[in-house]
Amino acid sequence: MTSGIFEWRDVLTTMSLVEAGPSPTQTNPDARGHDLKWLMAASYVTWLVCALRPGIDIVEGRLTGGRATGWLASYIIFGSALTWIARSRSASGGRRLLRLSLLMVESVSGLTAIYLSGNGTMSALLVIVAAQLPHLVPLHSALIWIAVQTVVNALLFARYNWTNSIAIGGFQAFALASSILAVRERGARQKLTAANRELLATRVRLAESSRVEERLRIARDLHDTLGHHLTALSLQLDVASRLADGRAAEHISEAHGITRLLLSDVRAVVGQMRDQPRVDLRDALRALASTSRDPTVHLTLPVSLELNDEPREQALLRAVQEIITNAVRHSMARNVWITVEFREDRIELLGRDDGRGAAAVVPGHGLAGMQERFEELGGKVAFSTAVGHGFEVRGFIPHTRTGS
Repeated sequence: MTSGIFEWRDVLTTMSLVEAGPSPTQTNPDARGHDLKWLMAASYVTWLVCALRPGIDIVEGRLTGGRATGWLASYIIFGSALTWIARSRSASGGRRLLRLSLLMVESVSGLTAIYLSGNGTMSALLVIVAAQLPHLVPLHSALIWIAVQTVVNALLFARYNWTNSIAIGGFQAFALASSILAVRERGARQKLTAANRELLATRVRLAESSRVEERLRIARDLHDTLGHHLTALSLQLDVASRLADGRAAEHISEAHGITRLLLSDVRAVVGQMRDQPRVDLRDALRALASTSRDPTVHLTLPVSLELNDEPREQALLRAVQEIITNAVRHSMARNVWITVEFREDRIELLGRDDGRGAAAVVPGHGLAGMQERFEELGGKVAFSTAVGHGFEVRGFIPHTRTGS
């Protein structure tokens, strides 16, 4: 019972500590797409700068006819593919395949524009492609992609300048390395945030454990020392009241009554110190939901949510926590809807998000732990998902309802 209460208080206190010192994800509500926005902004600037020299050549008549038309078409196609990729931010299922196809269009149109313009500055378009690769393909595939681009660029550009092609290959490698670092840093930041939450929870657990142990020690001391002496004093006063008479007997009787009252108060205080206060489940769930900025958590709860059963309360709390964590880490969702409802003989949980979804459910430790908790209490939980249709959790736990 006591360990369960520690967990309850850890959750509430940890949430308040996290809110006092926000994590990187909370500081930036859209941290997952922040790096991509900066990448796309830099890509657009580079794309526009690449058009300066060929544009001047067209105006001054050095680039004319079919070559000018072909360059302009290739340049616009490259920019259109870049824009389409920027608008399609989810990297799962069909959208990931679409982005890969668009990136291939960028490579082909970029190489075509380089060849038709005959200008070395256009090779910067290949650097734009290289910078996007780590967000879509594994490292070995990215290296092969860059090698092919560099070789083709060298063959097309050989009549102009071989050293330029080699230099562009180096710039592509640099852009690739920078993007890889950004991707890894983002993953490390997410892991650090999770580890920080666990560390705060552990620290709160230790502090709460020490506080409860001190309360129990004081309660025992009050009962064993003050309570014992008050009992002995009450017995002595009872004997004295029988032996005395007159006004002395009246005062002894009053003292005896005060002693009994004081003993009753001591026992009441000891009882209160031993009884651990329960944390309201509604408050705990709201505190848990309020820590998420992206996605936004929409929580629907009954008017009263008192189960008076620690294992069931913990199972429900941890399930909600896992639903939110799953949406933050994996679903790339904007919204999460969580509903808790009382039925006649059970409490039901429904959680769903508007994230990217997946082709199949592959339960990790969190989802497996949720299933185990529900099944140990005689309940059941099921998961469903589909590409582009988010993730859904449905579960129930039998209970004896005490709230209304």
